Amino acid sequence: MARNKYPEETVQKILDVSRTLFREKGYEHTTIQDIVSALGMSKGAVYHHFKSKEEIMDRLTDVYYDEAGWFMDIRLDPALNGLEKLKEIFYYLFTDKKKFELDKLMPYTNRDNPRLRTLILDSTIHDSAPFIADLIEEGIRDGSIHVTRPKELSEMMMILMNVWVGMYAENREDFLVKVDYYQEFCEKMGLPVIDDRIKEAFICYFDEVIKEQPGWA
Repeated sequence: MARNKYPEETVQKILDVSRTLFREKGYEHTTIQDIVSALGMSKGAVYHHFKSKEEIMDRLTDVYYDEAGWFMDIRLDPALNGLEKLKEIFYYLFTDKKKFELDKLMPYTNRDNPRLRTLILDSTIHDSAPFIADLIEEGIRDGSIHVTRPKELSEMMMILMNVWVGMYAENREDFLVKVDYYQEFCEKMGLPVIDDRIKEAFICYFDEVIKEQPGWA
C-alpha cells in the first residue's frame, strides 16, 4: 500500500469538505460516507485520520481556537487583570462571527446524540475549564478575583454555560432566565464576570446561532 506523503494536506481536505457538508446538509444529516464520497477517497483513508464525524467536529473546534488571534491577545495582554481577561474572553466567545459559523455546524440542542453530548462534556472539562481556571488563578494573584478552588469553580461555570444554558433551555425566554441565574451564580461564587455587556452578547449569540437550530422556539 502506498504511503500518503502529505498527511497534513489530507487532513485539511477532510476538514474543508466536512465543514461544507455540515453547513449544507446539517451535522446530523451528514454521514461519514457522504464525506468519503465528496472527497473521492477510500473510507479507509478517512478513517485513518478520523474515526467518526464527532472527531472531525472536535478537530474543527481545535482549529478555530488555534487560529483565533484575539484569544491569545487577551490572554497575554499585560494591561488587563485576571477578571478583565475573563470578561473579554466571554464577550468575544459570544460575538465572534467565525465562532458563530463554527457553532452553527453543531446541533447543540440534539440531546439524543450521546456521542455528541460526550464530546461537548469532554471538551468542556478538559479544554475550556482549565483555560478558565488559569485566568481565575491569575485574578487571585493580582487581587481582582477572590475565590477558592478555581479548578472546581471553572468546571462548574463551563458546564453550566455550555450544557445547562446552551443545551437545555426550552425557548428564548427560558434561555434568558438561565442567563440571569448564571450571572447570579457567578456573583455568589465571588466571580462577577457576567456584566450587562456580556449578557447582551449572550442574547446576540442566541439570536444569531441557537434559535436558528432545529428544536428551538
